Formats: sequence, C-alpha cells, structure tokens
Amino acid sequence: MKAWLVKEKDAFCAAVVFAETRGKAKSRAMHTDACEDADFCDIEVRRLPHIDKYYKEGKTELDWLDNKDRIILFNECDFRCEYVDLDWCYSCPVREDCEMFEDYIEEYNT
Repeated sequence: MKAWLVKEKDAFCAAVVFAETRGKAKSRAMHTDACEDADFCDIEVRRLPHIDKYYKEGKTELDWLDNKDRIILFNECDFRCEYVDLDWCYSCPVREDCEMFEDYIEEYNT
C-alpha cells in the first residue's frame, strides 16, 4: 500500500492516506477532515514513499490525534498545528521539538 499526501489546493490542512493508486488516494481524501468539503477536482495528491512503511492492514490514513501517528506526521511529513493551543500543547508528544510551542513559551515568559 502506498502513502499519499492529500490536500485541497491552497489550503493549510492536509492528510496522509494509504491507497493503491493516485486516483484511489484522491477518492479516499474526500473522507478526511482535510478534504471532506473539497471539490474532487481541487484535491492535490503527492506520493510519500518514505511513509509506506507505516501502513498496517486496514489503516486508511495517519491520524493526527493518535500520538504515534502525530510523531510520524510531525517528524517525517513536516505537519504542524495551525495555531498554539496550550491545552493540546502540554500533552503533545512532539512539543519538545515544536518551534511554535517554543516561540509561544519564550514570548510569554518575556
């Protein structure tokens, strides 16, 4: 199974889905939070071969709310939060490496 980055053109949000082909990835994108309201023609799809190794039977996408998946998305796909939310940040598994969190804390403490 192949990993694909899917997102609506010019949008911030994206998802990583697993599918056999580009077309199936684009169809699967319609069922992600990132693309659920997008027009099919406005969905961009790009291969992420280095993420293929994270596929598990039945897994359709990497889930930002799953800590193990978040680490993969952050470290290997350059995913970031859209904004700092301290309630989320303090329990986030990648906060130690997150520039946004560090900048926020640094600014808050000055």
